[in-house]
Amino acid sequence: MAKNVIIAILGVALIGVLILRAQNEKPIEGIQAPASTTPQTTERVCIQVITPAVNPATGEIREFPTPCDVPDTWERIQNDIPELELNLE
Repeated sequence: MAKNVIIAILGVALIGVLILRAQNEKPIEGIQAPASTTPQTTERVCIQVITPAVNPATGEIREFPTPCDVPDTWERIQNDIPELELNLE
């Protein structure tokens, strides 16, 4: 039982420290806060959805993990017919 009381006290103390930190927005000594919570890069965010595309030069059809992964020289294609199977290699 004493072990549970000690764990509860430590939990309450940790929550209190986190609340104070959030209010003061000052870092706790020994804990390094992230440099920024907003992205600083110009990378684009892309949804994870399998995207079929065709290479117009070769006729090759391939699936890519995101629309952003499709090369610029390829054309995205859409399978509007659920029963249609694309000939993917």
